[in-house]
Amino acid sequence: DALFQEHVATWHARRGRPPSGHRKPRPTRMDFPCFLEFMLAWEDKKHPVSVAYFFRVLDRDKKHHLTSRDLHLFFRDVHQKWVEGGHYDLAMEDVKDEMYDMVSPKDKYRMTLQDILDSKQGDTIVNILSDITGFWRYDSREMLMQQEEQEEEL
Repeated sequence: DALFQEHVATWHARRGRPPSGHRKPRPTRMDFPCFLEFMLAWEDKKHPVSVAYFFRVLDRDKKHHLTSRDLHLFFRDVHQKWVEGGHYDLAMEDVKDEMYDMVSPKDKYRMTLQDILDSKQGDTIVNILSDITGFWRYDSREMLMQQEEQEEEL
């Protein structure tokens, strides 16, 4: 959570870097257009443009792929809040493996934007790596589907 939020702000600050030779300070906060861009992406994480937006944020080193290290780094904050919230402890390695299974990247050590788009799991990956509520929805998906089915039967 915290790392993801910090990285979104840093990513926007880097994008707003002044041209070479100018000494204008970098912004430390998102301006309104950047905030709007973030909110549009956040509200529709299934859209390919949104998935690409978040991929660029998660690709910290601009290497055009995500590795196990990247997934671990971002999931660490979500995991910590999960455990602090009184939920069962879970193996971070298992969650990483589940993400790789969902996406089925062509290279088993690298997850590209195209791999994520092809899998149609971009929203789930972003939720797992950025938001404890999104991770809870993922972790509770079977229970939530059963509840929906029961409600439909009524």
